[in-house]
Amino acid sequence: MTAPRTSCGCPFPLILPGSDVTAAVSLFARALAIIDVQVTGLHPDKDSIWEVAVLHVEGGLVVARHVWLLKPACALPARVSHVCGVLPAELADQPCFAEVAVELARCLEGRVVVGHNLRVAHAFLRHGFARAGLRVRYRQLCTLQLARAVWPDLPCHSLDALCEGQGISRFFKHRALPDAEAVWQLLSTLLTQVQAERLQRQLRKAAVPRFLTAERLQAVPSRPGVYYFYGENQALLYVGKSRNLHQRVQSHFQNDHHSRRSLQMAQQVRDIRVQPTAGELGALLLESAEVKRLLPLYNRQLRRQRDLLTWVLIPGIEGLQPELQAVGCSVIGGNSVGLFRSRRQAQAWLRSEASRSQLCLRVLGLERGNGACFATQLGVCRGACCGLESREAHDLRLLAACEQLRVATWPWSGPVAWVERDLVQGLSHWHVLDQWRHVTTVDDPALIGAALQQPGQAFSLDAYHILLSHLRRFPQTEVVVL
Repeated sequence: MTAPRTSCGCPFPLILPGSDVTAAVSLFARALAIIDVQVTGLHPDKDSIWEVAVLHVEGGLVVARHVWLLKPACALPARVSHVCGVLPAELADQPCFAEVAVELARCLEGRVVVGHNLRVAHAFLRHGFARAGLRVRYRQLCTLQLARAVWPDLPCHSLDALCEGQGISRFFKHRALPDAEAVWQLLSTLLTQVQAERLQRQLRKAAVPRFLTAERLQAVPSRPGVYYFYGENQALLYVGKSRNLHQRVQSHFQNDHHSRRSLQMAQQVRDIRVQPTAGELGALLLESAEVKRLLPLYNRQLRRQRDLLTWVLIPGIEGLQPELQAVGCSVIGGNSVGLFRSRRQAQAWLRSEASRSQLCLRVLGLERGNGACFATQLGVCRGACCGLESREAHDLRLLAACEQLRVATWPWSGPVAWVERDLVQGLSHWHVLDQWRHVTTVDDPALIGAALQQPGQAFSLDAYHILLSHLRRFPQTEVVVL
């Protein structure tokens, strides 16, 4: 008997000896939407869709084709125009995504959406639908993930490589409709070799990145700690922390459409490692230290920073004089005001406060000269520079202006250990601290003495904020004075 053929000329999957017939049968019992999306770049927030094609498959047959040529919200890059054979002028008079969003949503709603490297298309679709005020629900099946499961030893699983390897003819590449046709033919080939159980796992793991397994994500514990994302050749991509590692790790792959960086990172993750901690404080401190030590590719906020500067209010014969000093390893607090990453940032802040509080830039040492400053003539300075105002009154306003950024004084005379305990897991950590510096964390108090003999750690702005915030939130923190 001749196998029935789809309307695209592709035969209904021929079940090979030893394969699982229920895989194709179970999938073709569902309504499918084979999709391909062409975009201007990889940034879902800044780039845009310019072409979409959807094939409706029911009972193993293509019953309808839908193609939209769209006007992108950004310029069409020259390389995209060259590779895809489309001119910007062809798109100028086309509708934008929002104008076809409702129609496209109807084509996808309630179906199993099938695409190659579907995470990218899904990211752009979710972003576009969200802007249009729509929420579209559909199951997902990625032929890239399915191909990796069926043919794990292939050197490349791109659509071009798989079509060439499987003898799938393509009348054109890198356009939505012919690529969607190629995905449909690839799916038909895959269904001749995949087991039904594996297919069902692929349908359930829409939020699993292509290089990981659902079992690996499920193994991440639901407890506080730090997680590490590794890419190819064990390159460290990202270090993060959470009170619930399992939920946080999952969220990376469920929300990777929010930015280009998160989308790219999710595409590259090949391995995950975790380091449990006794609580949130330990996770925060460990993440901050590890990012500075390891410099992961996708971390930005906590990476190694320059030496910090602070304004120190030095009492003199005439009154208080701000002096910019490096934080270094010296004791800070008391008369220290602000923590700045550069001299320019520090001076800009002091000038802003001087303007807001009518302080004299000449008295503050930010301008040179004698007698009344120019700001006095403008009414911006109250005249501490020329005797119109007493220095005591000027210093009182200076102290009030500095109060908000005054560096907190270390509450103890020397180093201490903050104790954090996880009673459920039976884990305790001693965070050794001195002058708002995180010296180390140990799980045995007998190791504290050796830790204190190590060279002093540089002051970290991140650790300072972490410790100060924790102390304000949990004033009853268990403290051991060393």
